[in-house]
Amino acid sequence: MRNLKYKRLLTIISIGVAAISGVSTANAALTTLIFVNTAAGTLYSYDAGNSYAETLVAPSTGAFSISSGPAGNTLYLQGGGGSLSTYNLGTNVTTLVGGSVPGNALGEGRDGFLYAGSGTGLSRVDPTTGLSTLLGNGTYGYAGDIAVDPTNLNAMFGAVLTASGVALALIDKSTGAQSLIGSFGISGDIWGLGFSLDGALFAAGPVVGGGGGIFTVNKATGAASLVHSLSYAPYDMATQPFEQDEPNSVPEPSSLFLVGLALAGIGLAGRRRMR
Repeated sequence: MRNLKYKRLLTIISIGVAAISGVSTANAALTTLIFVNTAAGTLYSYDAGNSYAETLVAPSTGAFSISSGPAGNTLYLQGGGGSLSTYNLGTNVTTLVGGSVPGNALGEGRDGFLYAGSGTGLSRVDPTTGLSTLLGNGTYGYAGDIAVDPTNLNAMFGAVLTASGVALALIDKSTGAQSLIGSFGISGDIWGLGFSLDGALFAAGPVVGGGGGIFTVNKATGAASLVHSLSYAPYDMATQPFEQDEPNSVPEPSSLFLVGLALAGIGLAGRRRMR
């Protein structure tokens, strides 16, 4: 009987551990799709897990800048006049939100807000209204995009313009202050930034001689490496899937319940042995 009790407890523990492992495994298995728009507003997607296979998403969205945001399966579009819209990737429906988003750098904050860079200034944008609030100014003008690392939600990165070319900078989300990391080291520009869920940083931009490219970027040095050539000059980029609940080390409630149940069983078995 004692061996049977232990076997039952081990089964419960195994189920709890499997549930926790399943959560992290599911996150790791999600494919990163890179969305890129052209000057004409044409929207393409590229599968980073399948040799950057190209898919035409929409022939014209009217977007100047695009971004992920707090809603999953959704892109946020900044129109030429600054108005904000949402684009549902499942239904291909564009919905006007309103407001007036400043500048040319629109990116996700992974805190329920969007952020926009205009000149050297950083603004926080309410994704439900399109209204923006200036947070402060940095040292360098924004080259075209900002993005927040899902593995460190305090780490906002931006592509900025320096005297020696376009470079990667770390941005303070609360003040707009910038800390220069280093040059991208490419012959063109970087107008788009976006992260995969595992913290890999991607970039997109036009290259000298025509066309463009998708790059991977070293977050520590800013160095960019070309991973896929494009036949057009990309205006901006965003990545999906976007998780509203960011990856963390805290198990989901169901997993905690299973592990708690297992531990309770161990305690009960111990009390029974002491009687």
